[in-house]
Amino acid sequence: MPVYAEFHKWLGRGEMLQPMWDLWKAGDRKGALAAIPNEVVDQLFVHGSAEKCRETIKKYFDNGVTTSSLAIVAFDPEVNFWQCVETLSPSAS
Repeated sequence: MPVYAEFHKWLGRGEMLQPMWDLWKAGDRKGALAAIPNEVVDQLFVHGSAEKCRETIKKYFDNGVTTSSLAIVAFDPEVNFWQCVETLSPSAS
């Protein structure tokens, strides 16, 4: 975890994530998870409705990303992986 923390400090997230790191080091895992700022989650993960996710992914391509690798996680047990892939595809919009 120290290397990952240093990486986030280098990215400029040190001040935002320090409360989480302090709680984690103190053994308060639940508190540490609760201390993760929503802004950081939004910067690291594409999440939300399929439409919102497609819009966010499109912004990456509009800004020059030419290769992507998505780790798709369906939190609804009724939705399978391939349904998520199809829902996020550009042809679904």
